[in-house]
Amino acid sequence: MKKNLIYIAVLGTFTLASCSSEKAPQIEANTTTETTAEAPAADHATHMAAIATLAAPADLMTEEGLPKDLVCMVNNAYMGGKKQFPVEFEDKMYYGCCEMCVKTIQNDRQVRYAADPVTGEEVDKSKAFIALKPGSANGDVLYFSSKENYKKYKQ
Repeated sequence: MKKNLIYIAVLGTFTLASCSSEKAPQIEANTTTETTAEAPAADHATHMAAIATLAAPADLMTEEGLPKDLVCMVNNAYMGGKKQFPVEFEDKMYYGCCEMCVKTIQNDRQVRYAADPVTGEEVDKSKAFIALKPGSANGDVLYFSSKENYKKYKQ
């Protein structure tokens, strides 16, 4: 049993490390951050907290919701104003924060879809109205089939 827990812990560490890798190129979106060679690699939670301070999602909401290219659709998280890797799949555009997320989007149908919180219907993330989850401290997002469903949810 202990051996299995160790394997799970190691696998989890590698998974988190791959999403926060400093080697993964990010496209800046009207913000810049300084990194140095001496800076240690952050774990995923630290990475998320650091980028969440770059741009307030409420300031970025448009008629179409949060800009899709600022959301990691694997982690279902607003990524602090940093543009994500575009992933074209079946003539649709999805976004991920790292190379591992890109591969996950390409290989896992469940990652490309979410349930609308109002209707429960399946929503393609590439076409969804995306909004920050109320009360989320980690930039968690929700996917709606329409702006109207988002408005119903807010009421």
